[in-house]
Amino acid sequence: MNQKVIAVDHGNRNIKTIGRVFPSGYKESGHLPSMGADVLTYEGKEYTLVDQRMAQKNDKTGDDGYFILTLFAIGRELVEDIDTLTSTPTGECIEVTLLVGLPPLHCKEMGTRFVEYFKNGGELIHFTFNNVPIAIRIEDVYVYPQAFAAAITAREHFKDMRTVNIVDIGGYTVDLLQLTNMRPDMSVCTSLYHGANTLFQRINERVRAKGARNIPDSTIEGILLEDEAVLQDCKSEYIYLVREYSKQFAHEVVSEVSQAGLDLTENTTVFVGGGSILLKNFIVKTGLVARPIFVDDVHANAKGYELLYKNRSAARTQKA
Repeated sequence: MNQKVIAVDHGNRNIKTIGRVFPSGYKESGHLPSMGADVLTYEGKEYTLVDQRMAQKNDKTGDDGYFILTLFAIGRELVEDIDTLTSTPTGECIEVTLLVGLPPLHCKEMGTRFVEYFKNGGELIHFTFNNVPIAIRIEDVYVYPQAFAAAITAREHFKDMRTVNIVDIGGYTVDLLQLTNMRPDMSVCTSLYHGANTLFQRINERVRAKGARNIPDSTIEGILLEDEAVLQDCKSEYIYLVREYSKQFAHEVVSEVSQAGLDLTENTTVFVGGGSILLKNFIVKTGLVARPIFVDDVHANAKGYELLYKNRSAARTQKA
């Protein structure tokens, strides 16, 4: 029986695997032509991805939303792995080991629930991804701490430091963690509800106040990332608005992080997460972070899950 290890980072804004990223939102397509979009068929319904994200969920196991998004991620990974698909005999399934993560503060409380949610009772799961029939069984689920997983992908830059701050700016939260001798210190671990979506909402509240339509998320992101194509097509007043609000927002976030107990003036601070990538220049310009390190890879959490899994597997092999 074929086996496949797949890492999936379940963000509130985006779902990330090691090689792919897509919005955390989907809709029932009603058997309409795909128009080039990914199409997932599961339990008699067809779904396509959309840019409109799902509402924030403190408990992602409360409905099947993130399960369906995970099937999109698994489907893409398997369709791109032709060898695994073609070498799986008809009538057999692919055994999937799923690597996922939660904010460090929630790992202990919600980890077991996350495992049970994705294992789906150990049942065989049949779905079709872009007209390719797939049968899987999720045999194992490993849950790792987000932020820590992303940070260790850049560990060469801080592995010899005794105390390191980790700041993960996501869509809805800013997760904070401190490492002492490369181990998480759970006494310095919390979440702030001040993620990047707050910034996007503020920007569009101002835009609507001017009687205009919302600026799409992709446009705001393009402005923050200095995408020349976006900058050329966007009104100068919107570019100015996005930059000014982002400057204010970055200062607020850094100030809140300091108030939460992380010493940004003495310790090295590793910034991870999509929000950190977008706000990098503004965070640096606050002058409030003495030694920042930015992990500029949106796939860092997923890569970190895989790295932690491989390290654990190697340790088990050595013991055996």
